[in-house]
Amino acid sequence: MTEDQAFWNAFAPDYAAAEQASRLPIAHDVIAWLRSTQLLPAHSAVDLAAGTGRYAVQMMPWVQELTLIDWSSAMLAFAKERMHQQADTKAQFIVADWRKLHKPLNADMLFVSQLPTLKPQDLKMLMNWASQTVVLNFQTAQSDALLEQAASLLGLQLPPVYQADPARMISFKVWLTAQRIPFQSHSLTYEIEEQTTLSDLLPDLATPIGLKTAASLAKAITGHENTHVQVTDRLTYTYTQLVWHV
Repeated sequence: MTEDQAFWNAFAPDYAAAEQASRLPIAHDVIAWLRSTQLLPAHSAVDLAAGTGRYAVQMMPWVQELTLIDWSSAMLAFAKERMHQQADTKAQFIVADWRKLHKPLNADMLFVSQLPTLKPQDLKMLMNWASQTVVLNFQTAQSDALLEQAASLLGLQLPPVYQADPARMISFKVWLTAQRIPFQSHSLTYEIEEQTTLSDLLPDLATPIGLKTAASLAKAITGHENTHVQVTDRLTYTYTQLVWHV
């Protein structure tokens, strides 16, 4: 087991809990969009880097044979637990580094979501495994209204959100265009409100903030110098789906 595999195995319970607590219906909506475009139902599908089965659970009613691949056995254990009630679908779970699989995959649909190590040059391999379509799903934007307001008042630039890097999807589109492969792009955007405090948000500025500055910032934003006063924040998330036929 590699160091990264050990990390993800240890992190799996927290990861699964965070997914369960998420208010974003992204998995449901992605699968609903695939159904609306007649890409589902399908006879077979592979969920690459499937994690705890967030998308596979939604996909199962529309696929007869579903293969989940992840290099974390703990992640796939959570996926098995979530999927055990879907008896009509034949599910296979493979613990492996997908780049080192001993035999090639073959399925109607190859689905990949939020795999940060996926590179444009990897797309050719995905196309070799899919007999009909390849589907990518990546978060491409994320904003926090309160955090942006605080950064603006302080004259700071917010650090990039790693899991929401739009450059990944752009690089895939550039590669497909260079290969003269037609593709379809689609986006889903969500806005949610939540209660928070300025003291909870300040660490996300990635810059040390003194007590006086924090109090002044709280006064400007909330009307109170107390950084622990509850305020309403607005979060925006965008996910982009990329689909092409092989």
